[in-house]
Amino acid sequence: MELHLIIIGIAILAGGTYLLRLTGFMLGSRMTFSEDARSLLTDSATTLLLAVAAIATLYEGQEYAGFARLFGVIVGGVLAWKKLPLIVVILSAAATTALLRQLGIS
Repeated sequence: MELHLIIIGIAILAGGTYLLRLTGFMLGSRMTFSEDARSLLTDSATTLLLAVAAIATLYEGQEYAGFARLFGVIVGGVLAWKKLPLIVVILSAAATTALLRQLGIS
């Protein structure tokens, strides 16, 4: 594939992304939602993120990811709940997963 085609494709995607965000910003200031609708939108976004996190935790492709990843995510969740710094949460979860895999627990 030629370089100029890639650059044109990137420019088109960037422009489309900009226009979508601009449209959302402009419509957002014109539309009003009831308190129930706002609550429903917030809950649906949270539910979607939780579902994505659960799938990413439990599956790798179409296979079960194993107990090591599950325990790593649990450790990260507990540390995040305790309000530790993000870097501590991420490194602890990764270290837990790596240690369990090193011990042969997949």
